Amino acid sequence: VIVKRLDAIQNFGAMDILCTDKTGTLTQDKIALERHTDAFGTPSDDVLRYAYLNSYYQTGLKNLLDRAVLEHAELQQELRVAHDYWKVDEIPFDFERRRMSVVVSEQGDHHELICKGAVEEMLAVCSQIRIETAQGPQHVPLDEILLSRVRTVTRELNAQGLRVVAVAVKELPVSPSAYSIADETELVLIGYIAFLDPPKASTGPALRALAGHGVQVKVLTGDSELIAAHVCRRVGLDHDGLLTGPQVEKMSDDTLAHAAKSTQIFARL
Repeated sequence: VIVKRLDAIQNFGAMDILCTDKTGTLTQDKIALERHTDAFGTPSDDVLRYAYLNSYYQTGLKNLLDRAVLEHAELQQELRVAHDYWKVDEIPFDFERRRMSVVVSEQGDHHELICKGAVEEMLAVCSQIRIETAQGPQHVPLDEILLSRVRTVTRELNAQGLRVVAVAVKELPVSPSAYSIADETELVLIGYIAFLDPPKASTGPALRALAGHGVQVKVLTGDSELIAAHVCRRVGLDHDGLLTGPQVEKMSDDTLAHAAKSTQIFARL
């Protein structure tokens, strides 16, 4: 720790609660793309191709997930990215929507909006789902039955410690050339890319050392509650319950202050 005021070290030494992020702190700062599947969990190269185009053409800060997708450099050649596609526009990521989109033109034929982001926020803007049939891919309405199947698949992936990002598309006419958040509607869910972020070898011993010195550790993460719980179990961080961002938003300050004392994991923040 580097400090400007030396008495800050006394405060540091007097700490009894440490709040920590998960990704890159409890876990390795190295994420691997573990799976790319259709909406029902079947491996799909199509989903990887769309995810690659989205990560390749976005100009914002490329996070660990984007880098893991872009490691599939063979796709740049296979998709003839430079020759067959060009970027029309993009709708940057923000923490309210928890998704981002790029719009590309494929050989000038039509525009395609490719959106990827957190599962629940993506489902909120999808009205259809792609299903593979003997006659080829079909787009069908995303009804409650299919929505339930989708959530079961994503929960199972989360329970295995995989971070799931949903991918959806929308075909558009060749004009206009400028797009906004309002265009992220009526999307077709095509599947997911799932990432593995293994715990650091040093995390377990560090947590035991902190506990030995009377420091309670609380985890604050943007990831889902299932992933957070899975990682905490693997590093030996016991917990009785957890709170999610949407739950916290509905709490009064007094209720949250009381809950914060007894809760060790805060997810989907």
